[in-house]
Amino acid sequence: MNLDKDTPPGTGNVFQEIRIGYVEQFNNGVHSIVNNFYGTQRKPQTDSRDLDNVKSIRDDILRYVEKTLPFVAYTWKDKYMALWTDILELPEVVAVIYNRGQQEDTRFNRKEVCHIINYLGKYANGGIGIFRNYVASRIAECFEDGKAHSVRPELGFRPTKEIQSAINKLMEEKYA
Repeated sequence: MNLDKDTPPGTGNVFQEIRIGYVEQFNNGVHSIVNNFYGTQRKPQTDSRDLDNVKSIRDDILRYVEKTLPFVAYTWKDKYMALWTDILELPEVVAVIYNRGQQEDTRFNRKEVCHIINYLGKYANGGIGIFRNYVASRIAECFEDGKAHSVRPELGFRPTKEIQSAINKLMEEKYA
């Protein structure tokens, strides 16, 4: 790495060389691109998902999910909230559930919660589902007290394959 800079490396100075092996735009005679970045090192950002914050967000999620309890089959009534507590500890779920993205008026990923509700309602439990009668529009109404809300379409989607597999494994090991 040949950097023609007179500034000595010290606290806050960063000298970086980045080599890119794949280039989208083709230029004849160019085999590689070298970008040199000169700047100051940023302070590491604090993780917003500290333990107290995660616990309060998890409580918010459980209160949100508890609204679906009237739709749960009788055999799952006693286990439903415990199942959700365990689901919220799965690494695959933790990776996405606490990031609300651009959703407004929420502290968690409401869309992903709805995807998991859809999966539990229609496909989990050996393909039977754990709800008595899964009707997405009725569940959407219970979330927003009858108002039209953007979660209605999300109650028709499933979570990623990784989350589905993790939920299935959890249910087989702990709730079978």
